[in-house]
Amino acid sequence: MGEQLRFFSDESNAQSKVDDKKKRNWENRFQKWSNDKHINDDSSPYGKCGHGSMCDYCTDNAYGRPCVRALNEMCREKGIYLNYDLMDFEDVWDGEFASKNKENNNE
Repeated sequence: MGEQLRFFSDESNAQSKVDDKKKRNWENRFQKWSNDKHINDDSSPYGKCGHGSMCDYCTDNAYGRPCVRALNEMCREKGIYLNYDLMDFEDVWDGEFASKNKENNNE
């Protein structure tokens, strides 16, 4: 029985690490996209301190990844689950999420 539990734990851990890496990579690309939009077009609503769906949750942009931190805070508060395989940066910025929670994501 202990061997079965250890096997399940190892398998579960491996999948968790893959999911964490996928999330981290998506978040890094999202922040880079946001920064690039801000730098390349001053009139754009995108970028740091812009008008995105998560900007109300931004409390401090003095250090790394302010848009990602604000997005994560908004998702926690509203119970939003992001599917990082399907999410488009502009959709997230505009507040258009593929699913509002994990239950809806499995349908």
